[in-house]
Amino acid sequence: MGETSFEPRRSLKRQRKARDTHVWVTAALLIFATGLITAYHFEVLPVPWETAGPQVPGEGTGQGGLDEGGIGGVQEGQVEEGQGLEGQDSGAGEQTALAPMEQALSARGLYVAMDVFGTPSLFTDVITFVRSNPGLNCLVVDVKDNNGRIPTEAPGIPSKAGSYTHFRALVNVLKQEGYYLIARIVAFQDPYMAAAFPEQAIRNADGSLWRDRDGRLWLNPYDKRNWEFVKDVCLWAADMGFREIQLDYVRFPDSAQGVEKKGVLMPGHDEYESRGDAIAAFLEYVGEALENKAYLSADVFGFVTIAQDDMGIGQRLEQLADLVDFISPMVYPSHYYNPGIYGFEVPEKHPYEVVYKAMEEALTRTEGLRAKVRPWLQDFSMRYRYGPKEVQDQINAVFEHGIHTYMLWNPANVYTEGVDCLPDI
Repeated sequence: MGETSFEPRRSLKRQRKARDTHVWVTAALLIFATGLITAYHFEVLPVPWETAGPQVPGEGTGQGGLDEGGIGGVQEGQVEEGQGLEGQDSGAGEQTALAPMEQALSARGLYVAMDVFGTPSLFTDVITFVRSNPGLNCLVVDVKDNNGRIPTEAPGIPSKAGSYTHFRALVNVLKQEGYYLIARIVAFQDPYMAAAFPEQAIRNADGSLWRDRDGRLWLNPYDKRNWEFVKDVCLWAADMGFREIQLDYVRFPDSAQGVEKKGVLMPGHDEYESRGDAIAAFLEYVGEALENKAYLSADVFGFVTIAQDDMGIGQRLEQLADLVDFISPMVYPSHYYNPGIYGFEVPEKHPYEVVYKAMEEALTRTEGLRAKVRPWLQDFSMRYRYGPKEVQDQINAVFEHGIHTYMLWNPANVYTEGVDCLPDI
């Protein structure tokens, strides 16, 4: 940034050669992405937004309806004046990057890891699954993962970079095909940046790097240098073409409750009355930067719908739900491990009831606030095997509340066949 260059001035011939090389590389990437899409036989899935008709996904009561105007006052079956269906101007209005809120409220997606999205042979399986399951129309893609990686080098972002230079081209082709693309960005769990910039990490009293119970390093959520870093990644993802920025690990480590009293170093904590206030201030900071560029969402623990405080991690439902466009509780039944939750000795055995009750709580507590509820659902097995029935039960529980948007999580990106992703409920 602003350093003097000591590189000898290149000849005009070399400059033209470099420019031509850049043009050819760009063209090759676009051809690659287009060929990739053609090879997968993409189709627009599953409901063309402009012809959704009277039964728009998201119509009805509860959070799925747009009768109360939603965000930006978009009514059922409409888009904002001057805004095209893919966020382009309609000839009279100013261009905007925001997708229609109607599309966001009807997004039903899958998590896709960075390496899977970036590797054609792996991504083929995921997109084939999406095509064969009407109702799915959204992909949640890692743009900064739990290892602190980003897919490719980005100006001004010091993260560990992968070699997936075709990310931008693939995102934009998918978007043109009608998919709703969400960038998952892991905020404060970042072993790469914590090691590279230890003064911005959570540290022990002796200055060494603090680790959570799983041995992971974390950035200090109080440190505004980390806020700026995460914000820059978010803006990069929005510029890449993602419709929504989803912040994960937007919290303090759950194994760090009370550690300040034990000498653990987290400078900046004295500026806030609580950890929840710090996380809220961070979300407000990022939200202002993303205004009119992309929607903002936040992942929260499923227990957030039950707890009345911030659980020591800075996540209190009402406080966060007024600062983001979508709040995404991870209501995986397997994670309600305490006997007696919702009246069940083993909540994991009751996926329908657990998700139904969690959605009921989430909707009640966020009523009148900015955020809409879009839950993460479980499509993986832990102590009990989850198959089509268990996944279907969760989706049905969501739809019965009038919520028509959700995301399925499987860390291996292998999803369950035989599920009706758009039930007629």
